[in-house]
Amino acid sequence: MVELMATFLPTENQTSFFRRSGTLVFGVLLPVVISLSACSLAPTYQRPEAPIPAKFDTSTVPTSKVSEGRSEPLSTQERLFLKAFSTSDDLVPLVERALANNRDFKVATLQVEQARALNRIDRAQQLPSVSASVQRFRQKFDDPSLDARYGQKLSAATIGTSDFELDFFGRVRSLSDASRHRYLASAQGQRAFRGALISEVLRAYVIDRAAAAQAQQLRNAYLDTLTLLNLAERQRDVGTLSEDEVNLQRSDTEHSHASMQQAQTDAAGARNALQLLTGYAGAPPAGKVEELANPNESLDWMNSLHSEVLLERPDILQAEEQLRASNADIGAARAAFFPSITLSTSLGTASDGLGNLFDSGGRVWTFIPQITLPIFNHGRNSANLDLAQLRKEAAVADYERTVQSAFREVSDALIARTALIERVRSERGLGITEDERVRRATARFEAGWEDQPRLLSARLRLHQTRIDGIFAQRDLALNRIALFHAFYGVTMNAPATLGKKS
Repeated sequence: MVELMATFLPTENQTSFFRRSGTLVFGVLLPVVISLSACSLAPTYQRPEAPIPAKFDTSTVPTSKVSEGRSEPLSTQERLFLKAFSTSDDLVPLVERALANNRDFKVATLQVEQARALNRIDRAQQLPSVSASVQRFRQKFDDPSLDARYGQKLSAATIGTSDFELDFFGRVRSLSDASRHRYLASAQGQRAFRGALISEVLRAYVIDRAAAAQAQQLRNAYLDTLTLLNLAERQRDVGTLSEDEVNLQRSDTEHSHASMQQAQTDAAGARNALQLLTGYAGAPPAGKVEELANPNESLDWMNSLHSEVLLERPDILQAEEQLRASNADIGAARAAFFPSITLSTSLGTASDGLGNLFDSGGRVWTFIPQITLPIFNHGRNSANLDLAQLRKEAAVADYERTVQSAFREVSDALIARTALIERVRSERGLGITEDERVRRATARFEAGWEDQPRLLSARLRLHQTRIDGIFAQRDLALNRIALFHAFYGVTMNAPATLGKKS
């Protein structure tokens, strides 16, 4: 500090300059400082542009100016799974738009930056802060005798540090470690949220594609039931069908119409959910749900994986970092029982006026060590230590709960997968059978060997079979997404890659 102060010691010419102009500078700076005290450095407030379409009709591509965020690059694991999950080219851009425009993910990212800034602040507490100050002290009494004895007029310019804690018992270091682990926990939390967001986008994509396919099948079924109603009314008019049978067919038509309307509403809701996740940016997806379910994919090798691979999951790492932070808090609470040693010191010059502030012989040096020993604080330190230990126990329980939840996610997904694969295969077999049945009925109808109502009944059965197949394919695709989410961030040396199609 002495060497640093030497760089500020003026030369003889500088001393003469300050002696002549010190009072003038002070008189000029004082009004400037007073005028600047009313200024504000806060930025001008601007209301953010609403990142939503201009109209509530979201059936078409949004025409409003939706803000595009910074694109987040996909990792190797994410890109490989997306390409294996769907052969459509719209899935990778869809996830990239979600990572760039989803506001929840943006908040999580900014929270990581906030934790990083707090960690930098806590690390800075371990080092002394050096500051320079210039002050003018004036004390005057009306009583001449008191003014002669106690009156003061002092100008000082110093550089030094104040209230720097000598961390002999590791209190500041423990607080810094706790802050660092909380920052790392927030970073892992951001990774976990990223995996959850990608999985949620994929789920919304699958549900949207399944809802659109279901709505199309129900629309075809409604058109066929409407044709059956028209045929029934004609037969009634010629006297070959009773009014009760026509009303029964009319009731079936109304039920079919209501189902179609509900399916269209569900499809619109699924589309809105997907657009919300992606920030209302980009064109609607055009993939097919049957491309997302692969019953021939074998993931039996996952049953032989050691469960410790789950310890690499971001949410488990986040819980572990929170546990480490709670452990460091105990160190800080224990250090509070020991004396606190702080140091204040400064080096500079002082005089009775600004004109001779930098004259020789005016150097001043202060050294103020302080030791504070807690004696009576009514059990506050003990309560803080008990609180820190209880928080660590809670962090241990939270870590164990996170590990158990991760194990259950994988176990449930693997158990359900076998039944879902058999269901998809069964529905596909039924679909092939019904397709062949409709094909034969169509050929007989065109040859005049079968009436149209029988053909339409076969087509209605085919529509229902296809809807059941859509639900089965949707559930199997959601199961694949659940496994991707369960193993997100985990490095596995496996004979196959999750999502690889055989």
